[in-house]
Amino acid sequence: MDALDEVEDRGGSAFLKELLRMTDKYPLCGLKFLITSRPDPDFVNLCSSFTSVAICALYDVPTDIVKADIATYLQAKLPKLQGTPVINELMHQADGLFIFAATAVRYITPRPKMLISEQILLLGKLGIHAHGSRGSRNTNASPIDALYKHVMLTAFGGLKDNLLQGRLHALHTLLCTQERVSTSVAGELCSNDPGMAELVELVVDELHAVLYVKEDRVLWYHASFPDFIFSHWARSGSVFLNNDSRTVDMHCDEAAHHAHLVHSCFRVMKSHLRFNICDLPSSFLLDSEVPNINNRIRANIDDSLKYSCLYWSQHLQHLAHTSSGVGLREIGDFLQLKVLFWIEAMNLLDLRALCTPILQQARECILKVRVLSYFVDSI
Repeated sequence: MDALDEVEDRGGSAFLKELLRMTDKYPLCGLKFLITSRPDPDFVNLCSSFTSVAICALYDVPTDIVKADIATYLQAKLPKLQGTPVINELMHQADGLFIFAATAVRYITPRPKMLISEQILLLGKLGIHAHGSRGSRNTNASPIDALYKHVMLTAFGGLKDNLLQGRLHALHTLLCTQERVSTSVAGELCSNDPGMAELVELVVDELHAVLYVKEDRVLWYHASFPDFIFSHWARSGSVFLNNDSRTVDMHCDEAAHHAHLVHSCFRVMKSHLRFNICDLPSSFLLDSEVPNINNRIRANIDDSLKYSCLYWSQHLQHLAHTSSGVGLREIGDFLQLKVLFWIEAMNLLDLRALCTPILQQARECILKVRVLSYFVDSI
């Protein structure tokens, strides 16, 4: 079970606790579970309380073994470059980080078939040259941060400010959604411009080394990429574009973007929620008795509306630690004009049990904002 730390809503801890309880309760001789995760105190404490669990930290694995594994991976993924100096240099720059090697491989193989000269040219942009010499690299940056900056520069270099900001806005939306979404949903959340979905697709394509699409949802290969984007100027900022001395801060201001997503969710709900949204023939029929009810739901409640109905309060919660009154007016309008239509949509989506928790969460956020605003105004 890989990347337990990436389970949403800290579900990894609950899953691990239940798994350990079951394996401790029942005899499972000969069966082993291998679980991977980034360092997490909750996971360590849970595992330490069970004698049947052995904890292995990656940094305890001998460096020679890690480097040998990376060498095997690079030789398998880059067969045309076997025996060339660039392979050894790529191993050196990976510095024991498999995610560096994997990202570099995806970066230099954007297509299934690539010429050796093309791969070497792309490696040169990473500071890895055919003669094996090392290009200049910011020694203050970690190898993976430096690689992510190269990936971002390749994707967005040469763009004018307004075009660049549009692509960054699309990327930040993909990273800030509370569940992984399609390019069409991300486009709708970015703005009401129908062309935004195509722009999101372009961003995913340009960032093929770090993003990919699976089952119509945009995902990232490793959690270190959103960590890089969410960190402040020291990591994802100060990227030079096109050698024109222009620098751009690539990092995502989470609070500001969640504020945008609060507006987006209310915009989508205001536009689409209405009385009898699925045009049910009679209120005397149970939903299960309505012919083709599932087709009606799919036709009238699309994924962007479903997302907005489900997550507007969670985006609001990300703002609860600030004194910003973002969304308060929209919440007032929503509660006066749309809340019953929202409950109807949630019921049709079989999510009615979440209505009360969502409204309670919103109430707590509003109270926190008002308290913070009071103290800020008093200072």
